[in-house]
Amino acid sequence: MIEGHVTHAEQRGIHVLRYFGTVNFMLAPGIQRFVDDLIEHGSISGLVFDLSQANSLDSTNLGLMARVNERLLGVGAANSVIISGDGDIDVVLRSMGFDQTFDVLTTTPTTELAPAEPIRTESPSATELRETMLAAHQALVRMSDAGRLEFEPVVACLERSS
Repeated sequence: MIEGHVTHAEQRGIHVLRYFGTVNFMLAPGIQRFVDDLIEHGSISGLVFDLSQANSLDSTNLGLMARVNERLLGVGAANSVIISGDGDIDVVLRSMGFDQTFDVLTTTPTTELAPAEPIRTESPSATELRETMLAAHQALVRMSDAGRLEFEPVVACLERSS
């Protein structure tokens, strides 16, 4: 299993988050902090989630993507794009309705980007991890009927643990 990490590059207001390896819930709070800072302090006209180098993503990271897209649309940015070259990840994205909410591409554009920098994802506190997981799963519930059916019990469990 390849340890997961995420990098960031930007060109003319379009930000690209590239996911590598196995990306699990422990990385989500750091990614959330990074994207929150971009939205609050940066100039962001669009966001690309490049999953072409990812082996797997868990539901927390999928929900984080949904939540980020909601926030970006709320501040007037373009709809987010997902690049996915992995058949298994593609199946999950489509089954959860990501293709109805995001622009999903299955090939990587050949546009040259600025050098990518790793996103710092140091260990989160238990409270930050729970809050990130809750917000991510709530976004999945809002995104589609499939998400609602699959993740309402997870949301209820996380809400009880607060």
